[in-house]
Amino acid sequence: MSDLRSGRAVGSSGVNSAVTSGVKRIAAAVALMLALAGAGAAAVSPATAADEPINVALASGENAPTVEVSYVPGWNSAAALNNGVVGPTNTLSAMWGTWGAPNNPTQDTATYSWERPVTVSSSKIYLWQNHLTPGGDSGVMIPSAWKIEYRNTAGDWAPVTGAGLSYPVPVLDTSAPVASLPPVEATFDAVTTTAVRLTLDRQVFNSQRKATSVIEWQVWGVNAPVVEPEPEDPNAFIDSEHVAVRTQAGTAPTLPAKVWVIGENGPLRYVDVQWGTVAASSYAAPGKFTVVGQPAAYADQTVEATVFVGNTLSDEIDSVDYSVSITTPGVAPVLPDTVRATYADGTASSSVAVDWDDVPAAAYAEADAIFDVEGAVTGFADGAVATVFVVEPLDQTKPIVSIDFDSAPQGSGWYTTAPTVTITAEETASPVASIEYSLDGETWKPYTEPFAVSAQGEVTVSARATSDDAAVGEASATVKIDTIAPTTVIDYVVVDGTSATVTLTPTDSEPGSGVTRTVWSDGPDASPTGATNNMYATYEEPFSVLLTEEPRYVHVQAQDAAGNVESHVTVELPKLTATTLDITPVATTRCVAGKVSLIVSVTNKEAFAADVVVKTPYGEKSVAVKAGATATSAFTTRLASVAGGSAAVTATGDDRAYDGSAAWAAASCGAAR
Repeated sequence: MSDLRSGRAVGSSGVNSAVTSGVKRIAAAVALMLALAGAGAAAVSPATAADEPINVALASGENAPTVEVSYVPGWNSAAALNNGVVGPTNTLSAMWGTWGAPNNPTQDTATYSWERPVTVSSSKIYLWQNHLTPGGDSGVMIPSAWKIEYRNTAGDWAPVTGAGLSYPVPVLDTSAPVASLPPVEATFDAVTTTAVRLTLDRQVFNSQRKATSVIEWQVWGVNAPVVEPEPEDPNAFIDSEHVAVRTQAGTAPTLPAKVWVIGENGPLRYVDVQWGTVAASSYAAPGKFTVVGQPAAYADQTVEATVFVGNTLSDEIDSVDYSVSITTPGVAPVLPDTVRATYADGTASSSVAVDWDDVPAAAYAEADAIFDVEGAVTGFADGAVATVFVVEPLDQTKPIVSIDFDSAPQGSGWYTTAPTVTITAEETASPVASIEYSLDGETWKPYTEPFAVSAQGEVTVSARATSDDAAVGEASATVKIDTIAPTTVIDYVVVDGTSATVTLTPTDSEPGSGVTRTVWSDGPDASPTGATNNMYATYEEPFSVLLTEEPRYVHVQAQDAAGNVESHVTVELPKLTATTLDITPVATTRCVAGKVSLIVSVTNKEAFAADVVVKTPYGEKSVAVKAGATATSAFTTRLASVAGGSAAVTATGDDRAYDGSAAWAAASCGAAR
């Protein structure tokens, strides 16, 4: 069973924002299914002046979609796709990007999903790239191609179509490259759907697939009306046959004597119908008109028939609408005797015979089951499909309880901010006396006003309402909540004074969604977004950073499955440790017996011994200098006076070395004899 019918239609999907016990859930499901079945895969008429296209993807719109992307790093934002901001930007959080996606995929995707159907006919994207831009590293480039798909009534992805459909790609001006590119747009035949997907094909440059980035993705169309009947009369029908009749111009149409209706609990059944008078002028020329009928035993409800009039009528069937039926556990479903078909000439008929497959009893044995039944239609090879909902019979003596959340979860299926819950109870046989709720299934509290669910992990919100006659109605909804970002501990070990091995330990506090990715960067800038730092990489194992004579910083950020992103964590690494020995040589002169002697003292400030060599014009000496000690070497010049000069001093120890000198000033010990 597709997501469209098994998930969203019946309220069991995690992305729904409301859970209701009783008939309202059933009625809404059937109404939505019928609305999509009738229009989902087919093109619709152009919007009228009253239905001017709008950007139905806007996050601030009435029927705002949820956003789901194939991947987004911590410094980008999927929410930026539909925040309405389209201007040029180099702020990474103001765009959706895919740099660093695991396994370097060939395509990147983004999906909009709406609670209520939309009819869309064009899409526009604002792309961003950094190939040839100042400071750009070509990590993000213009996609080689892009496309738009929509979810059809079967729940499958299908490409949009159109005679003039094309997907233009921006052309980069290599002489004056820019990062924020002009928008490109695709216009297609209008479709009604609940989800649209954007696919970007990655560009290959220098044998590498390059990431993509989008500042804004717009989808233009209108919100399609969806009727969600909530009959006050428990005996009223929630849907009826969509009657269509064909006739030739000048010939009175033959309207059916019976139509099918579906009650709150099913099953589908046929009732007599009395149609209104049809004037001869209505079918005198090609066109179409409607006739209202009064079904037997339903004084407050009517049905409607659309009559198609043509000069000639085609026998070629183009498509067959989905059919829908309701039953209860253990009761064999009743399927319609006929289906509604659309012909090649644009007319339709709801009296096309269908031969449905047999339905095994196991298919409708349990409540909440949903299944399809295929049928054969003469002259149409694809046949027909009927979707059957198996519902628990509604007990109209209990209050009808509804649980509504103020928002939908992220595309991950998790709430990253505490959702607010509103509980309502509708009276049935007796007024509602009290409403209670529980978050653990055991402790019940009186419900007085909407409240935020701050608990973490998978949380079940249970609600119950008690009527004056002690009847109890119940409802429950389970959501996943993670409002706490992960945290990362940074440890490092300095190796040989020249590098640091860095180990990251990211954690997500229980019962969180779990860490999915940790990224890191290093560089000379203490700011995590500094332009002189290296680009962020995905952490997989401890890494090494070369130390420098100036401070170097490591910046880290972790992300969990819910979409929470940690505030950057930064650690300053030590400076590069000196690689030369701490040796201090000093050269002096003195007079001995009227001759100048040269004295060279070498002080070793290291914690280990050093081998020292002193070279002068008057000789060379080698000496071992203990840790923290000073060694003196004397050189006899045999001269009464000497000019200024310097001694070359070299030393080695602990795989380190010293190469320096010690100077002396000119000296005289009197006249020579």
